[in-house]
Amino acid sequence: MDAMDLGSLNWWAIIVAIVFNQVLGAAWYSTLAKPWMAEVGLTDEDMEAMKGTPRQWYPYALAIVLAFIFTLVLALLGQGLGVNSFGEGLGLGLLAGVGFVLTSHGVNYAFEGRSLRLWAINSGYPLISYCVIGVLLALWR
Repeated sequence: MDAMDLGSLNWWAIIVAIVFNQVLGAAWYSTLAKPWMAEVGLTDEDMEAMKGTPRQWYPYALAIVLAFIFTLVLALLGQGLGVNSFGEGLGLGLLAGVGFVLTSHGVNYAFEGRSLRLWAINSGYPLISYCVIGVLLALWR
């Protein structure tokens, strides 16, 4: 693997990828809000009680910071591996999503006694996101 060079990354692609990730997350969890809330034990009243508290905004701020980190890491991996086509970008995103997200979530969910349904909801979003971001980073160099 070649040396990783932060200066040669396409920072516009990284920014667009982060924005895409946030939009996908909003769409994903808006669509699956009721089953997700049921699986984590939240009610509409709980959600209403969070308004105006750090519990309402903090997860979004953290999501942006963490999206920056995983997008940067994916960009560096793609750079080091010479990923530069649709298929290679998709493969990189799929490998990262399956190899890291689905597996680590699976272990945690098994030990925590969480449902397969919640695992699918919470793992599906990053899997799709990583695949699209992998393609975006590969093609927009």
